[in-house]
Amino acid sequence: MSAVVRMRGVVIGHGREGIAGPFDFDLGGEDFLVVAGVNGAGKSTFVKTLIGTLPPLRGVVESRGVSFGYVPQRERLDEIWPLSAFDVVLMGLVPAAGPFRFAGKAGRRAAQEHLALVGLEDEADRPFRDLSGGQQQRALIARALVAEPDVLVLDEPTNHLDVPGERAAYALLGAIHERRRRAIVVICHHLAPALPRATRLAVLRDRALVTGAPAALIASGALGDLIDDGFAVREGA
Repeated sequence: MSAVVRMRGVVIGHGREGIAGPFDFDLGGEDFLVVAGVNGAGKSTFVKTLIGTLPPLRGVVESRGVSFGYVPQRERLDEIWPLSAFDVVLMGLVPAAGPFRFAGKAGRRAAQEHLALVGLEDEADRPFRDLSGGQQQRALIARALVAEPDVLVLDEPTNHLDVPGERAAYALLGAIHERRRRAIVVICHHLAPALPRATRLAVLRDRALVTGAPAALIASGALGDLIDDGFAVREGA
C-alpha cells in the first residue's frame, strides 16, 4: 500500500514548544487510522500537521496532490439560514467550484448520491437544524466526501452522541472505508467502538508516537489506561 502522506523527523507543536517527536510516519492510501492519546498529548496537533494546516516545528511532511475532507468535532450552523441537509452537503463542493458559484447538475447529483451513501436520502429537504445529532453528523460526513477527497479526517466524530449513535457512526465509517478504499483518519477519545474498524493505531504518549495494528498495540500494553481492560480486537479487524 503506497503512502499518501510521509512525515520524516517531524516534531509537532505550536510556536517554539514541541509536543511530540521527532518521529517518522507514513499514512497509507487505504488506512483506517485511529489517533489516540490522553488530553493534551497532541492528537489534534498531529492530525493538523499530517494534513498540512499546521507546519511541523522540525522535519518534513510530504503530501503532494493529496486532497483532504474534514469533519470538525462539532459544527453549529447559524440557524437564521434555513439550510437543508442537501444544502449542507452541497457546501462541500464550494472549494472546488469557487465562491459565489452555483453547483451544476453534476454537483447536485453528487450531493444526492452522498446523502444516499450516509443514509439520508429521505431527509434531503429537511432543515439541517431539525436533524438529530447523529443525522447532522452523517450530513457533515457527506459534505466532507462529496468532493471525493483522498483522505477523510474526523475530529472526535462521536463525542456528542449517545452509545447507539456512536456505534452507528462507526458502522457507517467502516462501510464507507470498505466501499471507497481510501484513507480515513479519526481522532478518538472513546476507543472501544472505533478499534474494530481500525487497521492502524497512532498513539501519542510521553512525547512519542507509537503506531501499529490495534491487536498488537493492545497486547503490548501501549494503550495503557486508554482502553478498558478485557477489550479485544480481532486480528486483521
